[in-house]
Amino acid sequence: MTTHPPPAHTEVSQANPISPRTVPPVVRRPAPITALAMTATAALATPTLPTTPLTAQTPEVIVGPNLRVAPGGYNEPWIAASPDNPNFLIAVTQTGGWSFPSAASASLAARTNAAFLTRDGGISWEPITLPGTESGAFDPMVVPGPDGRMWILYTYVGANTLGGLTAEAAARMLGTIKVWSTDDEGATWVGPAELRSPVPPDHPRIAADWSDGPHRGRLYVVWNDVRDSFIRGDFQLFLHTLDDGGETVSEPKLLSTIPDGKLVATEPVVLSDGTLLVTFYQYFFPLTDAQNAEMPFFTMRSVDGGETFTEPEVAFRIGHHSWPYAQGEMSSAFTLPIVIWDRSGGAHGDNIYVVWDQVSGGTSDIWLRRSTDGGRRWSDPLRVNDNDPPTAADPLDDRMIPVVEVNRDGVVGVAWYDRRRDDTRRCWELFFASSSDGGGTFGANAPVATAPSCPPPTHAPVVRVHNLATDPDIEDVPADELAKMDLIQRMTTQMAQQGREARARYFGDLDHASLEVTFDNARGNQPGHYLGLAADADGVFHPLWISRRNAVDELFTTTVEVAAGAPQAPGGEETDITAQLLVVTGPVVYDAAGGKATLDVQLRNVSDGVVHGPVRLRAVGGGGREWSFTGKMGSHDRLPPGGLSEPVKVEIETGSGVDGRLDFRIFGRLAK
Repeated sequence: MTTHPPPAHTEVSQANPISPRTVPPVVRRPAPITALAMTATAALATPTLPTTPLTAQTPEVIVGPNLRVAPGGYNEPWIAASPDNPNFLIAVTQTGGWSFPSAASASLAARTNAAFLTRDGGISWEPITLPGTESGAFDPMVVPGPDGRMWILYTYVGANTLGGLTAEAAARMLGTIKVWSTDDEGATWVGPAELRSPVPPDHPRIAADWSDGPHRGRLYVVWNDVRDSFIRGDFQLFLHTLDDGGETVSEPKLLSTIPDGKLVATEPVVLSDGTLLVTFYQYFFPLTDAQNAEMPFFTMRSVDGGETFTEPEVAFRIGHHSWPYAQGEMSSAFTLPIVIWDRSGGAHGDNIYVVWDQVSGGTSDIWLRRSTDGGRRWSDPLRVNDNDPPTAADPLDDRMIPVVEVNRDGVVGVAWYDRRRDDTRRCWELFFASSSDGGGTFGANAPVATAPSCPPPTHAPVVRVHNLATDPDIEDVPADELAKMDLIQRMTTQMAQQGREARARYFGDLDHASLEVTFDNARGNQPGHYLGLAADADGVFHPLWISRRNAVDELFTTTVEVAAGAPQAPGGEETDITAQLLVVTGPVVYDAAGGKATLDVQLRNVSDGVVHGPVRLRAVGGGGREWSFTGKMGSHDRLPPGGLSEPVKVEIETGSGVDGRLDFRIFGRLAK
């Protein structure tokens, strides 16, 4: 539950916007960087960002079927894999969050967290009920630790985190961050360990010590305050340590106080020598502040288990996350840099990677920086997405919410929400790209989602007005009065002023009044501020994302393998493979008037071989009826042993309350 709205963007003036809207012209930039260009921390400036596509690498990206983890309304998912068992993964997510919320679902009291685990590599999932968990949670996270331990973190709404305002949101003064751990794959849980938070906590991030040093197994939790509630205009960053599986919890340590802009914790990393690198960034309010075009990304390090730290250093700067002139309608489009490190021990071991999205020129791109020396120096930014830049007549070209992970072989995977395949730019899909050379170059982008996530078809546009007259209801608040307010008060007070200024920049030097109807709000709505990506013990990536393919924000996952080449299907004719495929059915929808029952049918490969398509389920004696599973078995139309297909709708004649029956055989090709 990140409570801050998106930062503003530097505007490119537009002299004569008409319907349909024309976007600012694309700014051409140099070609992408494919070699590590190191920049000293002390002499950083916001770099010029490349826009041309990256050269594709040779590995093949093999995407499995999209499988639903659980029905319901979710956002901000995260996922972690067991370091030892490739079949055991844990997923966490917020519940009660919606891309297009109702008044009820939007309330803080309605939001909580949920957790699920799988013991078969993501085919089936079961909910976890953690001991001592409560409603009103947000910002969940799960990470693996050494020696088979897995950690789950929840943050709780309470009196010091904007809660306690309604009868159903109980006041909470202490213990607003809770942590659980398991070392037996979820059979038992230790905790919750309750972390004392003296100021309102927000966005806690966790990392475990995998080193062979004295603090191996220690958990580090870094978090920032929600608002400047302690000293006006000053923002804090805190640290907790947990040992003995969460039995021993430290008091909060104040890591840094930096004035003028909110600090936001990003993922800490612990390198192979036990060095702890804490990362965070800062944005500024009001959101129209020019400093938000170059938000500082900070690092600070500890070599003694978090006892002492270096002073914060600005490693580099990042730009705006969302479109400036649409912030009023796109207030949820605020995403966060994600940080990961390579613990594979290979050629790129201890590399650190940071990804983020950034708007510039008329397009939105996914960027990556890497450090090969423990976060002291960083590469120039590399664009990960390979789509062509939009033309001036295109709608807003959003891609956002990237996440990064490194597998056991040192392959870097990046996933994000992308709208390139929808001409209206209203629907998003999950995309993926990989790097096999330590983040120096990335291969061709691969779509992961098999169905788009779209806003409700009836979702209304919004109206922007450019007035020549001055609005008497919007007053500039004197600086001395603003100085007395905390962050939330200033945000509320200045929102109208901010919107007026952003629209003035959008319409530029237009010398007449103008009214514009726009669907930017539909493009900007998105499910939370981050998504999940884990790599299992076999090196397979498991993205976890929100999909609206069924008109509600549901939790989906799949497998993504980065292989040397495409899998080859066996030759020959298709055969009867009914005995090798288990048919799994879903709930039945009954049409009494039409006398039909409709149900979801999935196929699970229970053989020791790989099933290759085309796969067809054919009715026996049914007049040639058949159902194809093409497009339901992953990107390469195959099901590995244990694999489960996506569902296909099957109709069965039932008459009026009369039992129906479908006799069938399944045909395809099986490779041993």
